[in-house]
Amino acid sequence: MLSIENALSLKYPPLAIFYAKEPPAESKKLNPLCVMSLVAEAAKGATVTLSKGSCGCPGAASGFCLERHDPDNFPGGRACYFRFLSIGNKDWEQGRAVLEQLKASGAPKIMIEEFSEGEGFLKTPELVEAFTASVPYLEPEGECVVIKPLKSLQFTEKPKVVAFLANPDQLSALVGLVHFTHPHIDHVKIPFGAGCQCFGAYPFHETEQSDPKAVIGLTDISARFYLDRFLGRDLLSLTVPFSLYREMESNAAESFLTRFAWKSIIQTPRTELEKYQ
Repeated sequence: MLSIENALSLKYPPLAIFYAKEPPAESKKLNPLCVMSLVAEAAKGATVTLSKGSCGCPGAASGFCLERHDPDNFPGGRACYFRFLSIGNKDWEQGRAVLEQLKASGAPKIMIEEFSEGEGFLKTPELVEAFTASVPYLEPEGECVVIKPLKSLQFTEKPKVVAFLANPDQLSALVGLVHFTHPHIDHVKIPFGAGCQCFGAYPFHETEQSDPKAVIGLTDISARFYLDRFLGRDLLSLTVPFSLYREMESNAAESFLTRFAWKSIIQTPRTELEKYQ
């Protein structure tokens, strides 16, 4: 049977993401500043685990629904958090006081910079508050989340979702394959949110839907900043519930992935394609 990984000539393997009661024995022990480091390690073949407090980013655990997101736990509380994602904290007294505390504690330079200036992802703190309230949440099914190459799954492990890392050509093919047996035009969504939410909370939410959709991610500029150092900057992600992945895999052999246009794109040098245009 033709696999999606082979048909798309993926540089990195599809990743299985699922809950577990405890980290697998082979899990690589990492405590990164950003969860994108875990994604990168898994893409390179490792088994990695995220649990509460194991990542330097305070939003990582909630991004994978290991706990509810609570802005009150952010340095300076919710007012500083809402400003952090928007206009920054340097122009008000409470924000400046917390900023000095962060500097004294040895917080990473990027945290200090973005806490001060703001990430600018939403125009106002009020919009950040509304966005935060709209992010879906599911009760966790285990104490940690495991990310590993799909092909290295153990017999007892079942993915909750499967994530692809793809360049523009490959992402185009994945979008087409998602729609191969669906009559509607909107079976893929690109939600606004953090990189971890597009691997975790958003596709996790889709697993509960009667007609689940694929989720495109890595549109978060902060996530791209971190991932660039590990995997390069030409990638986006597409994450699907495991049931949708199995459907896509079973359809690959009879789809456009075996036809002229795709085979030409994936196999033929660009200069040779000109003769067909």
